[in-house]
Amino acid sequence: MTDHSPVTAGGPSEVRRSATDVDAAWLTSVLADRGLLPEAARVVGVVPTPVGTGQMADTVRFALTYEPAGTGPATVVGKFTSGDPQSHATGRIMRAYEVEVRFYAEIAPRVAVRHPGLLFAAVDPEEAWFTLLLQDVTGASQGDELAGCDADTAAAALRQMAGLHGPCWEAPDLAASPWVNRATPDSDAFTASIVTGVFPGFLERYGDRLEPAHVDLLRAFLPRLGEWMARPRGPGTVVHADFRLDNMLFTPGDPDPVVVDYQTVNWGGAAYDLAYFVGGSLEPEVRRAHVDDLLAGYQRALGDHGVTDYPLDELQKDYRRECFGGLMMAVGASMMVKQTERGDEMFLTNTRRHAEQALDLDALATLDGA
Repeated sequence: MTDHSPVTAGGPSEVRRSATDVDAAWLTSVLADRGLLPEAARVVGVVPTPVGTGQMADTVRFALTYEPAGTGPATVVGKFTSGDPQSHATGRIMRAYEVEVRFYAEIAPRVAVRHPGLLFAAVDPEEAWFTLLLQDVTGASQGDELAGCDADTAAAALRQMAGLHGPCWEAPDLAASPWVNRATPDSDAFTASIVTGVFPGFLERYGDRLEPAHVDLLRAFLPRLGEWMARPRGPGTVVHADFRLDNMLFTPGDPDPVVVDYQTVNWGGAAYDLAYFVGGSLEPEVRRAHVDDLLAGYQRALGDHGVTDYPLDELQKDYRRECFGGLMMAVGASMMVKQTERGDEMFLTNTRRHAEQALDLDALATLDGA
């Protein structure tokens, strides 16, 4: 499923901007180069079907026919820059498309998290166009953020999280990489200004659908977002930064998901992903009943990847401090990508769950050094 052979990302001239730019001849060339098509075989039919619920990119499954018949993979998946101008602009500002291409080309070969195998990658970072062609995870279904998950599913997801974090733990080359470690005091201040700037619009759109206690928490936290952005972040690693059920594929009979959508990958504190997933992908009553076991299981899984110097009490402290990441993402992302009915429900659900998480942890007190 996961191909660990190195792949060099292509430049702007190789980018296919949308699914309409993908044809049989190009797919024949890509699959042959990757050793997935016998000599003299070729793709003769391509049928695209949109898949997924992502709002930052357009994802398409291509059903393929061959001559001779059946000589290559039945389907492959392509990702392209969103056709929505607002999402395209946001992807350019965030460097999201460049980041995902570079993750697959440079970091994927060294990590243990399950991810789709890369067939082709190209990006035009200046104009924010990109192409990813990935192996299809046959028979898998996408996780459902709105439904949430049970403790067993969460534990399996955290094993995969450890497979991303552990191999990159405190890695000097990644910490020094300018495209991975993108955060600076100026960029953090810019992010804080963007999120606080869109907060009034967020309240106008969603405020009457949130609990008063959750709105009060947001009103207390957002003016202090800059303080939180300057927080200590615990041990550094490559974080997914959008690690949630919608970005996982589950195959019947296999408890461990395949993790997708690496557009927000960066260098950060490991507990960011941990708090983001546990707070956003579990209903509060499930989280409350199982959070201690889940955090301990994640810590044990890190040990399987050689990380043995992250005590549980330190992890719990970092988890408490990092839980505001889900609220920041819900406010900022909801106002910066195309609006959809499901997207609205997702952002509302995440806001409610992360607000309950922060209230349960009395996380505001961490801003006062308590």
